[in-house]
Amino acid sequence: MSYDPPRELNPKPTKDPLEVELVYNVRTCGTCNFFWPENTAIQPYGPYPSYDFNSNTPKEQEPVGAPKSFVWLQGTTRQPTFPDAEVMDGCRKAPIMTIGINPNLTAFAPGTTGASWCYPSFSSDHNTDSWTKYAYYYRYRSVYQEHFDLKFAEKFLLPEGQIKAEKAGVMLDATRKTDAPAYDLRVQYDGEPNPTVIHLAGKLGEPRYVVLVNTRDHFKQGDVLAARLNVPAGHKTDVYGQPIGYYMQMVPVLGSFQKFLVQKGHKDAHLRVGEDVGQLDMVACASPHWGPEWLGGTSQSVNTVISNCTQKNAWALKQLVQTRPAILFLVGQSSWNMFHKAYGHLIQAHPALPNFPEDGPYTLLRLMTQHECRLEFKTKIDGHSYNISTRLVVTPHFSYDTNFLPQFRMSAETLKAFTTAHPDAAKFLHTDARMQVEKPAGGFAAFGIVKDTAAVLAEIKTKFASAASELLAAYYDPHQMMAGLLAEMFSKGQMAYTPAKNGHAGFLSRSDGPCTFCVNDRWSFPQGCPYGKPEEKQYPAGFLNKVAAAMLGGT
Repeated sequence: MSYDPPRELNPKPTKDPLEVELVYNVRTCGTCNFFWPENTAIQPYGPYPSYDFNSNTPKEQEPVGAPKSFVWLQGTTRQPTFPDAEVMDGCRKAPIMTIGINPNLTAFAPGTTGASWCYPSFSSDHNTDSWTKYAYYYRYRSVYQEHFDLKFAEKFLLPEGQIKAEKAGVMLDATRKTDAPAYDLRVQYDGEPNPTVIHLAGKLGEPRYVVLVNTRDHFKQGDVLAARLNVPAGHKTDVYGQPIGYYMQMVPVLGSFQKFLVQKGHKDAHLRVGEDVGQLDMVACASPHWGPEWLGGTSQSVNTVISNCTQKNAWALKQLVQTRPAILFLVGQSSWNMFHKAYGHLIQAHPALPNFPEDGPYTLLRLMTQHECRLEFKTKIDGHSYNISTRLVVTPHFSYDTNFLPQFRMSAETLKAFTTAHPDAAKFLHTDARMQVEKPAGGFAAFGIVKDTAAVLAEIKTKFASAASELLAAYYDPHQMMAGLLAEMFSKGQMAYTPAKNGHAGFLSRSDGPCTFCVNDRWSFPQGCPYGKPEEKQYPAGFLNKVAAAMLGGT
């Protein structure tokens, strides 16, 4: 079976504006042999269930309230596949951008979520256009990803090789330690003294095993614990949207910033992920985790992937060049390390940032919200000027909610001294029901406030006055620190709000420069561009590619 669309080892100029060209080049990227081997039968991941839009710009349903998932649209299944490389989610001229390492391959995870997960795989069937669908999907993706109803997926479990429970029992775990398609389950059958290990003999190029019982869930005798899944093409079905924790981390940040804008007189402010925040990754192809075990087995294979995406093709940098956001949040220290290694010559930080921050992303978050750190570049090419000055901030990793709890953080040495000096306050941190304590080996202790934050802080100031200054110096509220910086930048004129005019709602002003992503010679989305970007004077074809090349070359 061949790839659809065919993969290209090297990107080809399309003479479109860069934001449009990236659709054609990223989606077809086959530079990394690990992700896209010539022989599709040895592709390391998948194949995973996939779906297609039934029209270029499908009829979508919005969630009501805050459901765990909801019917988003009706789609049509396509042949199982590995997902295409991803361009940025959201408006190409959003003033706020996030960058992580690479998309998460959720379907890889054992359990019912992984079993029902599905990925877009767009066709040009029935007089539609796969490129328009792909562009539309990523333009309007916000905080959701997709899955089928589990009952629908279970219709396509293959009978051969099914693993059924010999007795009633409980699923202990189904740990996958590498990208290998074969792995083990551990179950505890009732009445048995020891766990039973069950091997799932998955093979590359064949329908993959899915696990149908979640860890710690009980099952009955005869229940199917695992089976190979092969959802065929051509079935009409509901596609569900499910909010993803990673994407949701920006929601409270935008909520706080929106309140600030309303207080400043912009009563119609309505900030959204995907509209006011664009979400991008350094590496465009998905994997379940990051590291040699998941990317070819060696450090060299990992470095090849990084080099291809950040230097040779530079997909993220090219999007950054086109977007020119006011601020870029780098998600986690690993993302920062990769970004800094590739583009450190463009970064200006005053004062200089530590090479080895004591508390990882929290140290960087503090420093970069308090002091200016920017990606800076300006040039003149073929008589046309270009400049970018984007504020950079490193955040804790978005995937873990506990990272964003309001919290006090101390090294083991500092905590020991604090406990000696303030035993009552230390006892409060360790025992109060509103606190969640994490003490990772070799890392900083974190005392997260899980509820009643204002009351906890007030109590510390009154009951433990002598310890309050030390605790507050070790206090982090990542969401509020991020939102506070947005408000500060707005107050300094580094971000702006365009008021309502001629019946059109006001909006957080877009970044400088033209954009034709939503309205161009290849497609035109029904929503159009509410920001007037297609009417601005466009750059000459290939100009922004030359800018990106100059940035990479350090000129």
